[in-house]
Amino acid sequence: MNGIFKNLTLTAVLLSFSISTYAAGAPEADEALPENSVFIQQALARANDPATREAAVESLLANIENYQETQDNKGPYENNLKARLKAIDSIWTLGEIGDPRLMGKLSKFYSEADDVVKMNLIISMGKLKKNQKSGPYIFDIAASAQENAVVRAVAFEMLEHIGYPSTVIDLTPSRNAGIEKGDMIYTGGIVGTIGSWGNPDLPVGHAGLFAGTEIKNGRINVIITDCVPNNFKPGGVRNIYSWKNFTHQYMYPYYGNRTTTPKPTAEQRERLAKLGLELGAKGLRYSNTHFSQKGPLLFDCVGYIEYIYEQIGLNPTDDSYEYGAGWPLTPWEQFAATKPNTPAPGVIMLPNNGNIIVPSQAIITRGFGSLTGAFGGKAVQAPEVNTNIQPELLN
Repeated sequence: MNGIFKNLTLTAVLLSFSISTYAAGAPEADEALPENSVFIQQALARANDPATREAAVESLLANIENYQETQDNKGPYENNLKARLKAIDSIWTLGEIGDPRLMGKLSKFYSEADDVVKMNLIISMGKLKKNQKSGPYIFDIAASAQENAVVRAVAFEMLEHIGYPSTVIDLTPSRNAGIEKGDMIYTGGIVGTIGSWGNPDLPVGHAGLFAGTEIKNGRINVIITDCVPNNFKPGGVRNIYSWKNFTHQYMYPYYGNRTTTPKPTAEQRERLAKLGLELGAKGLRYSNTHFSQKGPLLFDCVGYIEYIYEQIGLNPTDDSYEYGAGWPLTPWEQFAATKPNTPAPGVIMLPNNGNIIVPSQAIITRGFGSLTGAFGGKAVQAPEVNTNIQPELLN
């Protein structure tokens, strides 16, 4: 997006929103703003028309099926990021449509999904109308120690949401949280649609920081710190304990967790979470004008996350996005500048025959090319990798 165009457009829209909010009066709850990606808006419009409803549902199901069939192309370089985001938006839209007959399809998708997709599927299952099957299915997920903690946390929330028993006696903890402490997490929000003017495949509008999970009263809760408009409840810089709050009452999909390059160390991750939770308890406020994105007293959502990372010596997004024609930094720009927190490519795998498998330089180069194409940026130089790796012999 042209810097000056972005600057003027976002300024006008954000100031207009601030004025209209105060003119109309603040919402009584943590209400989400009426912004969704163009894709979701169009899909819901088709689904609400009886003449196109069936075709709309089939198209949404096809988006998910096509994505899962090509998951082998997915990885740290996100060769199919566009297909992934479209699949997530499709899952969310099916939940909004609410047809209980979709439960079978959603549960089938679940069996082949990663954690981010699973979390969106659980939320959509809980939104299906008059669905007698979702409660037992989601309860099994919540009770299973084989699932990661963040997935189970969503399941417990949706059980409560649909009025199904939402606690487990003698709950067994998960082996893994599923998200590393200190990771950046993303959902939709006010600049999701505005940001899509520059890149329609990145409908990301809100950022937060994952601070861990906790077991309390027979269920698993997530711990998140983020910053939202002051009229939300809770508002401003806050600590929250549900995906429901983070996604603004399930109004937006969850787009996943990301990290910087280089990744934070274990010690830095502890500092990220500690600092975020300390700030979340101070009553700091949200900047409606976005002139103060990174505090120290007023923040916006993406500036808040940027500030926390910078305090420990990491910088998720280039500073040029924060000043001059680049201002204001948006969540989708931070999302694009960071990477999904997945295992690094090139990890040596030892199959049954003991042969060592490493990626070729060509695979890595193509991966960087795909990343550049997905974000429409300048060429990215792929690192040179020594593929002549020999294992050390153990004496």
